[in-house]
Amino acid sequence: MLEAENLIFESYNRVAPTLHGYDSVTRNLSGIQQLFTEAGLPFDLVPTITVTGSKGKGSTSIFSAALLQGMGHTVGLMTSPSFLNVRERIRVNGQAIFEAAFVEIMHDLAPIIRRIEGALPPDQYLSPTGLFLACAIRYFMQCGVTAMVLEVGRGGRFDDVRLIENQVSCFTPIMAEHLDKLGPTVADIVWHKTGIIKANSIAISAPQPPEVSQQIEQACQELGTTFQQVGRDISFEQRSEINSQVVVIEGNTFKINTPAVYQATNLATAYAAVQALAVGDMHQPKVAQTIRAVHLPGRCDRVSDVPLVLIDGAINRESAEQFRDSVLPFSRIPIILVTALPHDKDHVGLLATLMPYVAHTIVTQVSAQHLHFTDGALQTARQFSAEVTHQPAVFEAFAQAIGLAGQNGTIWVVGTQSLVRDALQFWQQDLEKLIPSNPPSN
Repeated sequence: MLEAENLIFESYNRVAPTLHGYDSVTRNLSGIQQLFTEAGLPFDLVPTITVTGSKGKGSTSIFSAALLQGMGHTVGLMTSPSFLNVRERIRVNGQAIFEAAFVEIMHDLAPIIRRIEGALPPDQYLSPTGLFLACAIRYFMQCGVTAMVLEVGRGGRFDDVRLIENQVSCFTPIMAEHLDKLGPTVADIVWHKTGIIKANSIAISAPQPPEVSQQIEQACQELGTTFQQVGRDISFEQRSEINSQVVVIEGNTFKINTPAVYQATNLATAYAAVQALAVGDMHQPKVAQTIRAVHLPGRCDRVSDVPLVLIDGAINRESAEQFRDSVLPFSRIPIILVTALPHDKDHVGLLATLMPYVAHTIVTQVSAQHLHFTDGALQTARQFSAEVTHQPAVFEAFAQAIGLAGQNGTIWVVGTQSLVRDALQFWQQDLEKLIPSNPPSN
């Protein structure tokens, strides 16, 4: 397993120390195109939805796959990043690719990968996203999938996922992110994202700021692609219940087992994308049953009741507000906040949003070594409250939070995805299966 995983990242690690600049300069898809051609991997396997955006794309991808599975399809799903194991990025009907299959496929592809890698110029590489994609397509072929949902790794126009033909391009909310790779403006980011749109297809978007919607729609017009937007062309209603959301879309009623109010929009966007794919009937009872059973790890994720522990990947003011509004009604005092934010995230907005509600804040780092942390978050936290602890060792920070919260309190673990990964590991979560094959009917 380790050898197969190393092969995925080997080429990228070779160039990483000197890899600087925008994706439009540093990324080249020709190597992965050559890999697909030499390995006999198709670019048009089955009806496909491609999902991009700045937030919510993972949840929207999982919901899309669950809707298709509930309709009776065998669904290939590729997402990123992984949390506990790289195999989580590749799933069929919600089940992560088995270790034996992952190792076998990478072993079979290895000679071609090494030959292409050996001929690349020093400044080019085979991206991990592209190699995961090649493994996924081979696995999906073996499993006989009848539909695919593919989440873009970053951007779109220079992301390997765009090599796959799709019938539906799906856009979750787009905002300023990865400015050093996609920027420097939001318009540049939208230009990258719209690179996934295919001619004469359908594009579905979540609600967007007007300037973002206009740019997506303009890109669609140039390609003869139909554009539809949730909230404008596709309407939905939602109401929050205890730890769940009820969402009504075109007469279909769905219940999502999450307190996260924002997941209703993600589900509506997924529904519109699957409807546009036009591969079955979403009014079957099993469709709603499957959605109700979906697990969305690390997204307002309740991983413990004693104490109550809630994990979320919010990294700025807006996402922190959504988390707060979702979980505050049932959080129990005292509330302990554990957070880790690299230097390029909005620690001021996040802390200003959450700290007024917590009894104590623990500022930590993460086990991943590639992220850069400064003392900015700690200094900001101490400006807001004297009840702040600096504990760089993340697992010790979690243990300290348990002691402060006691059995009756609440721990909010909120921050970068690497913090979410550490928390899921600490609280021993099982992420092998996200979408049950036979969900309960009640």
